[in-house]
Amino acid sequence: MTHWPTTIESASAASDLLLGGIVAEIAAGANAAQRRAFYRAVGSRIAALHPLGNVQDIAGLTTAVNTLWADYGCGQAKFAMADDGIVITHTNLPPSLSAVLGEAAEHTMGPLLEGAYDSWLRSLGSGPALTTRTLWWSNTEARLKHGR
Repeated sequence: MTHWPTTIESASAASDLLLGGIVAEIAAGANAAQRRAFYRAVGSRIAALHPLGNVQDIAGLTTAVNTLWADYGCGQAKFAMADDGIVITHTNLPPSLSAVLGEAAEHTMGPLLEGAYDSWLRSLGSGPALTTRTLWWSNTEARLKHGR
């Protein structure tokens, strides 16, 4: 019986290989709108698989979301109320994502984060007139807004 390596380094390398291949295949077969919709759906799926629980305020939202991101080494989020919505600053995105995804990192992770945060905020009662969109992106930080 073959035993697959289980060290963190080999698991990370395998994840990098798999993720890079999946993103490249999607890029080769889907147009920009299709890719964006797909990655938003992936973000929504992540949110559905990791519900917030009994969140009552921004502090609880921050704790619930950051617990998930910390468990997977995916950075952390800060939420700030704005006049017309909530500004989300997601920092410390894993540097390996940019190394693996290259130019596709923004077009993959931006919509993925939009989908996750949009789904979580809708689960807390956000109305249909509000949307989540990326305002600003770098390889280590994303700023999003859920609002009008």
